[in-house]
Amino acid sequence: MKLWYDKKSKDPIYYVQIGVRNGKKVTSKNIARIGKHSELLKITDDPLTYAKEQVAKYNEESKTKNKVDMELYLDFAKKIISTDEAASASTLKNTGYLYLQKLYYQLEIDKFFNDVTIDRKFSFNPDLVNRFMTYSRILAPDSKLGSFEKLNTFYEEPVFDVV
Repeated sequence: MKLWYDKKSKDPIYYVQIGVRNGKKVTSKNIARIGKHSELLKITDDPLTYAKEQVAKYNEESKTKNKVDMELYLDFAKKIISTDEAASASTLKNTGYLYLQKLYYQLEIDKFFNDVTIDRKFSFNPDLVNRFMTYSRILAPDSKLGSFEKLNTFYEEPVFDVV
């Protein structure tokens, strides 16, 4: 964010502006009015410095407001299966879905599947199928079969058959 005012005006109005991209063009948009020069003289001796401090406060607030705390737990003691492949399969494991998994559990979708299937006899886990097919379709959109074939690239390697 930046400070904007009409430098040629005798009594300029100070604004906080933000740059907004619209296609290939970048335009500025006023997001807050700090005040007129004459109004700010009643508050402080140097309105320009005061306006710059206000913009700095807006910048600090935007830095702290846009941060998200997240904790990830990985089991590095888990053994990786040895294969005859030329490249190590351990370098090809997808861990990007762990952010989606955090959201999945926060939305309590797993509890929904447990509640719905508590009285049913399934030969598969519907929650597991839904979870990994959803992650796969979000991270790399493909057909259901294509998503199923890529399940071995996930760090957890879910196991279920095509029904």
